[in-house]
Amino acid sequence: MDELAQDLKLALRSLKRAPSFAIAAVAALALAIGANTALFSLIEATLLRPFPYAHPERLLLVRETSREFPDSSVAYPNYLDWRSQTRDQFSGMAAFRRDSFNLIGSGDPERLSGRMVGSDFFDVLGAKPQAGRFFAPDDDLPGAARTVVLSNALWQRRFASDPRVVGQSITLNGTSYTVVGILPPGFRFLVATDVFVPIGLWADQFKDRDTHPGISVLALLKSGVSPAQGNAALDAVAGRLEKAYPRTNTGKRVRAKTIQEDQTEDFRSALLMLWGAVGLVLAIAAANVANLSLARAAARAPELAIRSALGAGRWRLVRQLLTESVLLAVTGGTLGIALAVWGLDALLPWVPEILKRNAEIRIDGGAMAFTLLLSLATGIAFGVLPALRGARPNLDAFLRDARTTDSRPRRRIRNALVVAEMALSLMLLIGAGLLLRSFAEVSRVNPGFEIHGLLTFQLQLPESRYRDGNDEIRFEQELRRRLAVLPGVQAAAVGQSLPFFDDNSMSGFWVEGRPRPQPSEGPSSMQYIATPGFIQTMGARLLRGRDVADTDDLRAPAVVIDDALARILFGTSDPLGQHLAFPPEVVGSMRGPEIVGIYRHMRQYGLDDAGPIQAGMVLPFALMAQFAPQWSRGLTVMMRSEGDLGVLAAAARREVQSLDSQLPIFGVKTMEAAVDESLAGRRFSLLLLGLFAALALVLAAVGIYGVMSYGVVQRTREIGIRMALGAREADVLRLVVGDGARLAGAGVAIGLALALVLSRVIRGMLYGVSAYDPLAWAGLTVVLALVALTASWLPARRAARIDPNLALHAD
Repeated sequence: MDELAQDLKLALRSLKRAPSFAIAAVAALALAIGANTALFSLIEATLLRPFPYAHPERLLLVRETSREFPDSSVAYPNYLDWRSQTRDQFSGMAAFRRDSFNLIGSGDPERLSGRMVGSDFFDVLGAKPQAGRFFAPDDDLPGAARTVVLSNALWQRRFASDPRVVGQSITLNGTSYTVVGILPPGFRFLVATDVFVPIGLWADQFKDRDTHPGISVLALLKSGVSPAQGNAALDAVAGRLEKAYPRTNTGKRVRAKTIQEDQTEDFRSALLMLWGAVGLVLAIAAANVANLSLARAAARAPELAIRSALGAGRWRLVRQLLTESVLLAVTGGTLGIALAVWGLDALLPWVPEILKRNAEIRIDGGAMAFTLLLSLATGIAFGVLPALRGARPNLDAFLRDARTTDSRPRRRIRNALVVAEMALSLMLLIGAGLLLRSFAEVSRVNPGFEIHGLLTFQLQLPESRYRDGNDEIRFEQELRRRLAVLPGVQAAAVGQSLPFFDDNSMSGFWVEGRPRPQPSEGPSSMQYIATPGFIQTMGARLLRGRDVADTDDLRAPAVVIDDALARILFGTSDPLGQHLAFPPEVVGSMRGPEIVGIYRHMRQYGLDDAGPIQAGMVLPFALMAQFAPQWSRGLTVMMRSEGDLGVLAAAARREVQSLDSQLPIFGVKTMEAAVDESLAGRRFSLLLLGLFAALALVLAAVGIYGVMSYGVVQRTREIGIRMALGAREADVLRLVVGDGARLAGAGVAIGLALALVLSRVIRGMLYGVSAYDPLAWAGLTVVLALVALTASWLPARRAARIDPNLALHAD
């Protein structure tokens, strides 16, 4: 312990005598370690931290798959069969579905986020109520008394944490529900939810195996059963259901993944790639500091030689030099934590929302421990080579010439470190450049409609006051009339789904007069159920025919299809006047709708449109409200205006309240915001990799500048002799810059080879750009070369101004 204290005192004293070196080293390490700490905190919260449930490693999210949909919702009857036929593999299974409810009663009407869940839902998650109880099997049946479980946040906000609310009734969507339980603080399932209700209350509406109404399944494996075994058991049931119900279940299989895997698979590769990138930044910083340490060790050769002559052994010198390195790294790590806290706060607004679902992202004890270990490892990594080199002073050479210059092996090591910095920097620069080019290409994509000036919000019509389709139609027609005359409104429409907002798709249709396709072999299409004005309000382009009209109801059904679906169904033939056919077991005797118009395809899933369905149709709201009013109560309202959309939202709210004072509006959002959210993942990856690449470039420039500057100092006598013998300033510039150019050339060559590897890794993240895009590769190679030459030219200019007389006398 005494020796360690002595080493620390000596290290502090030594670093005090070299403040420039200490500041440069600490700054480089703080930036690199801070970036690593911030990104580790994000990765730990999303990829590494177990989900906050009793047995997350045994908790599976289950969905159906088919040829058209590799990841679709579940038919409720299929779920019931899975649950009854896999009791040997699962200790519990529960369906769940997102929904929303209007809460009325004490206070203003409020829209609540909700979930319909099976009676085993909370048991599967291992949750316990803080008050009351959870659902019993008898609650989860059609016709059962309506019950509800409240979140702790809603209980506090709306009911002032009054425990007497358990057993009382609240009104959701105009219907009375009895509160049976309160969830504990901190409970969260994927996204924040206000209320939970039994899904079995609506089982009669979900009884068709061909209906996939947004249901997923949560299943808890029995102890000792692997996820693969659970998936195989569910798949075996799906195979039996395919034979029993070929019309609805042909080609249907099961995809079951642990909740951790399911919720992180979309961004796992990107985060790990970014972590690798920030690790490279740390390697560049460590190489930089190692270079500085080697140069300083050379300058300290007389000191170390004297200490060796006075009896200090090699291990003693190594330990002392390593202590200095570790002290620098720990100091840099401490400062890095402060930078990480600040950086994480600045980064969080750019983090996609899906990454924030699992837990709060923060610098916690785990991140602190990670930073400490990283600092120690970095200190040893960049300090061991200078320590081993510095601990072998050449005493004889020192006694002969106390001003001996740097050794050739030491110069080779420093040059190799600079080449490595340049190579890693170029690799990161090219990766960032490819992502930037890809982001620019995606941003320029025409989505098929006008993004700007479009405001949307949502409504939920309660069944108690809107009992049939005619009530729904009267409401939306009057709402459209009122909204259309608001100042600045150019068009208004009401629908049930929108591009970039919802995923409302359909299959199982065909062209009337043609053979009905086999199950899972027919076309699929996005289904936009909308009122007249939908295409105009969206800013889409009607190519031929007309938009839907209020008269397109059960008596005269109509449909407008996009040009993509027209090509799929009709090739080059004219679709207008043709009819689509739907299964009679679904639509009864209703004739299929007539195709009355064709519009330009609208991208559904994002500007890169990376979804399974590339076609769409618009079905009249009046038709669907009359045919299936239970599915037409959730409305999305659209308004187009050139004015202030915030002012327009307030005016629309007033109109809704004047029509129905118990109807809250929610989900107010512009289409610009929705499109921007769809780019969040790409923007986040580009932001981080761009920052890391810029930091790497700065560190590489500092590294080559340091090596060239130190080389000039070491070669002062040589340069003085050259100039005394007639060398001009241009000759000295060419000599020093040439050395820098050779290092840069080697770094560029190795960096291009490394970039080939990185380009293969990020190929799946690119859109509209080749992984070998010449603009990114050539442009950023030139940028790095110019930075390296500039960093070499500055010391070269100083060398060219050396006075030969002073240089020779200094020796």
